[in-house]
Amino acid sequence: MINLVKLERICGAPGISSFEQEIGRILEEEYTSLGFACEKDRLGSVVADKCKDQPGPKMMVAAHMDEVGFMVEEIDENGFLKVRPIGSWWSHLILGQWYTVVTKDNRQYPALMGSMATHGLPAEIKNKTVKMEDAYLDLGAGSQEEVRSLGIAVGDMVSPWTHFEVMQNPKYVSCKAFDDRIGNYIMLEAAKELRGETHTPLYLANTVQEEPGLRGARTAVEWVHPDIAFAIDTTLAGDTPANHNICALGKGVVLSMIDSNSIAPRKLVKYVEGICKKHHIDYQYAVFNKGGTDSGNIHKAFDGVLNMTLSIPIRYMHTNHSMIHTDDVEACIRLVCEIAKDMDAEVFESLL
Repeated sequence: MINLVKLERICGAPGISSFEQEIGRILEEEYTSLGFACEKDRLGSVVADKCKDQPGPKMMVAAHMDEVGFMVEEIDENGFLKVRPIGSWWSHLILGQWYTVVTKDNRQYPALMGSMATHGLPAEIKNKTVKMEDAYLDLGAGSQEEVRSLGIAVGDMVSPWTHFEVMQNPKYVSCKAFDDRIGNYIMLEAAKELRGETHTPLYLANTVQEEPGLRGARTAVEWVHPDIAFAIDTTLAGDTPANHNICALGKGVVLSMIDSNSIAPRKLVKYVEGICKKHHIDYQYAVFNKGGTDSGNIHKAFDGVLNMTLSIPIRYMHTNHSMIHTDDVEACIRLVCEIAKDMDAEVFESLL
């Protein structure tokens, strides 16, 4: 059963790339309450461990804490904020949306992404998306001085406004930042399920700065030095009138075969398929060569780390209101737990 209160808390925390401190604090608190030891690397990734003195291959599961957002680039004389995107956005989807401006001392202010008035626009303008460099936030302030008096400064974080909604079918849930806070939630729930179990050494790496280039995964994998690793992330669902591919909400955890910077080893895919079949865990596949996950840096570390990505299908990725299905989340939690309990030296050797 999905803990919606916990999920909303995790997704609701503002935390774009390099501003993950609040979500990191929440996750540390949650892991500590479960009896997991927690440490941070120097970039800020939060790594929890369990059974690290047990025999067996060292297994790492990674999910990134950062969300897409913006950074304040300029405050103009009339009090409007020019912003710089952090992570990939389609400008068509940002206009008229609410955002939260977070100051260095954690004061938070609502702001609206402004747009041209729709009435009277010529066709050549209506048929184009706005240039990202023309995007601006409207705080409803009258001047630059008024904005500065709020404590807002160049370099401050701009996070999508939080709106958590359980849909008409309650297994469908919408919120910001499911990419990839849903991965953090899955790791917390797997940690909870594994509390009384003895298993191979397990490290849960909640990484920073994935969106601008998988940076936290690079330092976290150096910190842990795993033998085998799984990245948990989201992948594009193709079950709407606007998107078409083989992934669908509610059909199970996604075994990601390929993306722009990693390819899953065939033996490992077959092994994970076997775990799913043995434990009656619903699963599906993704074969996309665009986008990427923490796997892109994990598998290239040292002399190579055996690695693949497990994904949750998501609608409306990198918008203020993405959507997931709770059955897929529960399937992924079960899969992570069963892999951790099954993994030992013999299994690991058979995958090489």
